[in-house]
Amino acid sequence: MSKILVAIDGSETSLRAAAYLAAATNVFPATTAIELIHVHLPIPSPRAVSWVGAEVVNKYYDDEAEVALTPARDLLTNAGRAFTVVKRIGDPGHEIAKAAKDGYAAIVMGTHGRTALVNLAMGSVATRVIAEATVPIMLIK
Repeated sequence: MSKILVAIDGSETSLRAAAYLAAATNVFPATTAIELIHVHLPIPSPRAVSWVGAEVVNKYYDDEAEVALTPARDLLTNAGRAFTVVKRIGDPGHEIAKAAKDGYAAIVMGTHGRTALVNLAMGSVATRVIAEATVPIMLIK
């Protein structure tokens, strides 16, 4: 059985990736293990974390992940596709590529379709995943 890692950030492009995965049963049959991954950037100030407390910060991370994951969860559930969820904190591109090293056959993720020049100036999670991943990546526009 193959495992597919699907990056979900709550954007329309990540939801399109989940929709493609739900519908493409000829490419990803029902036996494909699907794992949704959401990565939240860490709060940049350790002082802020210590001021409000780790429990509050962890709840914030979890709440934000749930908001991002809910549409993809609903879509896959309605399509009858089984899946699991993993939530991480860190640099999204790095964490997605790192997670994929744990026995995944591929990564599926949405892309905003920006030009190479815009990606160079702004950066891109997809660009970082492409640079770091050791498994095939399917980008959905």
